[in-house]
Amino acid sequence: MNSNIRLEGLNLIARGGQADIYEFAEGKVLRVGRRPQDNERIRYEYTVYLSLAGKDVIVPKAFDLVEAGGLSAFIMERLTGPSMMDLIKANPLSARTKARQLAELHLRIGNIEAPEQVTDVKAKARFCIGKSDALSEAEKEKIMTLLKILPEGSSLCHGDFHPGNIMVQDGKNYIIDWSAASRGDFHADIAHSYILMRVVPKVPHMSSIMHFFQKRIGRAIASTYLSNVARQRRIDYRNLSRWMLINAAERTYHGMRSEKEDLLVFIKRYLNVLDHGGKEGALYQAM
Repeated sequence: MNSNIRLEGLNLIARGGQADIYEFAEGKVLRVGRRPQDNERIRYEYTVYLSLAGKDVIVPKAFDLVEAGGLSAFIMERLTGPSMMDLIKANPLSARTKARQLAELHLRIGNIEAPEQVTDVKAKARFCIGKSDALSEAEKEKIMTLLKILPEGSSLCHGDFHPGNIMVQDGKNYIIDWSAASRGDFHADIAHSYILMRVVPKVPHMSSIMHFFQKRIGRAIASTYLSNVARQRRIDYRNLSRWMLINAAERTYHGMRSEKEDLLVFIKRYLNVLDHGGKEGALYQAM
């Protein structure tokens, strides 16, 4: 790791949950962990970016791993275009077209063999579900039992794939934010993306009317995305439904507070069907 870069005088251009983005040099930015506990995640994301060089996806270039203000950081290519989500908000009528593009991009990720050093998707789920305060011990046990019998898989899973993490520049779709990348059954990543688009949290200062319309758009995107994924890749709908349960349970630990109520309704409905011997294949539709 190179010498410590001073953050004083650098222009902060974006803030995220685990990282801040600063202007650094022409055509480059500095991605800096926000807290010491984010250092490992920043270093992890840097290695994922390096592993994607030459693969069938477009990502911003990652240059050097450094320290900045005593925190882990890396220098990366600067993107100045809008996100796919920005484009959808500017023109809601484009939502279904963008959703079809989203499906194509995601399938390219799923065709990549994940590098050995990335986290196992099932291990990540076990950790988060085990830490969730929103689930009872009985609920956790039932969910963990299903997780145990789900296939392992070796596909690359993005872990946070949605229109906000697609940057559009010079006619190209760049996939960003690989800090949650993992290795496993690609049904897990499809299920997580569906949840992210289907369950739209109400963020601070968002009006109820705006939230209503964003939920409608999110559901349209989610539905079109999934139908287009299914046209190009064989989907095991029972496994997909199970992974939606797993991901919903996982997000009760690290998701936004405003989305957890909807997630818990889905989880309880799913477990009730299991308790009564019902079929799981179409339960993804209950999200």
